[in-house]
Amino acid sequence: MRVLYIDELFALNLAVNYFILLATARVCGLRFRRGRYALTAALGAGWCCASLLPGLSWLDAGLMKVVLALFMALAAFGGESNLWRCFASFLGVSALFGGAVFAAGLLRGTWTPGGRFVRLDMRVLILSFAACWAAVSLIFRRTVKNAERRVLEVLVEYRGQAVSFRALEDTGNSLHDPLTGDAALVAEAGALSPLFSASEASALRKPAVEAIQSLSGPGMRLLPCRGIDGSGLLLAFRPDRIVVDGTERKDLIAAVSPSVMSDDASYQAVL
Repeated sequence: MRVLYIDELFALNLAVNYFILLATARVCGLRFRRGRYALTAALGAGWCCASLLPGLSWLDAGLMKVVLALFMALAAFGGESNLWRCFASFLGVSALFGGAVFAAGLLRGTWTPGGRFVRLDMRVLILSFAACWAAVSLIFRRTVKNAERRVLEVLVEYRGQAVSFRALEDTGNSLHDPLTGDAALVAEAGALSPLFSASEASALRKPAVEAIQSLSGPGMRLLPCRGIDGSGLLLAFRPDRIVVDGTERKDLIAAVSPSVMSDDASYQAVL
């Protein structure tokens, strides 16, 4: 008679779920939120264990597995810019990992089909993890590269309004205010527009010299900058408050970029 220990099942599912969530974040080019992924993995493992209890076998039904996958995607990736892409990637990585486990089990001769659960050798799991991670890194090189970049959460407050968005930490960004020496956070016009009225928000998308004529807020100025297409001007202002990853920054001003900062909307500003 085969004996299934609930603590062993929980630990195994916890490890597998956590890996799949990490690999999904890597595929989608997201910043790793390991604590959040660990809690989500624990919830998924708890669901699996609960399905073994008397009267709860319906939790293992096919439809309920889809519900669980959606719930885990919401718990792990809720708030990301493209949640549905994260959900689809989560399903794809799960399928990829399942195939890797099957292949590794065949190679080691430890795969025994049949039954609701299969006891897996730890070496099979490690081999499967390595194969799946290598495949993810190879196939999704561009988004993996994005994941390795540091993306920060930014909160900007101005004239009683507040807006939050993501900013890419760019060590090559040397833009600063020549008057005060403060560094400049360059954000898309669309990211900063909630801080302004409708007419002012539309002016943000115009060239800086034209835009400043339509804006009367305190601290408005023109900021000289240099890009690959030569020198120019950006509209800039000093917000009432800027918070970067939970830390208030008084050495920053905000500059407006009329163009989009990221093709995949993974960030809306450069710091």
